[in-house]
Amino acid sequence: MTLVLVSCGATTDESTVVDTTTTSLVTPTTISSEPKESTTTTEANISYVFDVEKMSPFTGEELLPETWLKRPKRVVAFKIDNNINARPQSGLQEADAVHEILVEGGMTRFLAFFYDNTSKYLGPIRSARPTDPTVVRPYGGTLVVSGATAGLIPSIRDLGVPVLEEQSSPTMFRISSRNAPHNLYADTELVRERIEERGFYFLQPGPGPLYPFGLNQNNWIDGADKITIKYSEFTTVIWKLDDNKYSRFIIDGYSNDKDAVAHNFITQDGNYTDILQTETVVVLQGPIYKDPATTLPSVLTVGVGNAYVFNKGQYIEGTWRRGDISDSFVLSDINGDNIEVPPSTQWVHILPNEGEVLIDN
Repeated sequence: MTLVLVSCGATTDESTVVDTTTTSLVTPTTISSEPKESTTTTEANISYVFDVEKMSPFTGEELLPETWLKRPKRVVAFKIDNNINARPQSGLQEADAVHEILVEGGMTRFLAFFYDNTSKYLGPIRSARPTDPTVVRPYGGTLVVSGATAGLIPSIRDLGVPVLEEQSSPTMFRISSRNAPHNLYADTELVRERIEERGFYFLQPGPGPLYPFGLNQNNWIDGADKITIKYSEFTTVIWKLDDNKYSRFIIDGYSNDKDAVAHNFITQDGNYTDILQTETVVVLQGPIYKDPATTLPSVLTVGVGNAYVFNKGQYIEGTWRRGDISDSFVLSDINGDNIEVPPSTQWVHILPNEGEVLIDN
């Protein structure tokens, strides 16, 4: 493998704006250890066909009949705060999948997708950002937010993504143990009911997967027990392998503590916390641009960019591409062959090109 380094140290001022007309790629971004030999971990030609009725578009896994027979035919994406004052969050561990996206100040926020799963206590919910509709649109989903910069909500709706803003209790509610604006929470099933009342729903048979799932990938590279994903000088995420799952740690540039700390969640009773985990980590990189309506920093998700897939301590490098925000992502490895993402729980990082991906044993 040929390794090429790109510059890091992303910020969110005008100097970070990238010419989005270029389609040249640098692969990989940064690798902190020497590449390992590829290892075959699956037999060739293992049968897998995505069944839109019976499988999750977020995990690629087959669902129990009692789940898919009753599933609501709509996807709901909640914008979740990741400010230091918003942690630990609630409900992320119950989401079908989570996408992490750069916002201003070098920080990130989450899109927590709910389709087959539910949460009675999800939050804190925050305002929309321009990248959000570009990853919600393929699912035909509704975006749930607490507001947005002036002019952004109409532009999101113009892209074909319905938006539900703050609702009255008990659908959405403010908690007293957090200060505003980090204290808006929701019951996902009550939100579904409100969405249905407004006619924002996805008709049968339901959405397809965001990218191809499958079992035939046979060119995994060993050595990904620790993944470091640096969005900016203010936000670094670290995933550490633990019993075939990745546990999440974070270094926050706004905190006095510069060491990585466990990123926990907290339940409604406030008495139980545990670390956020996922089986598969996917990184999709794109250029930063300034949204013309809001001047907010955004990550371009149409075109072509670097891609990484991590699972069980192994990884694949390659590229993603898609022609429109309504399309699924097509993933290819460095040889140009299709990447099949293992059916499993997913955490997707929408990372700017200026970010770093570090892979360690």
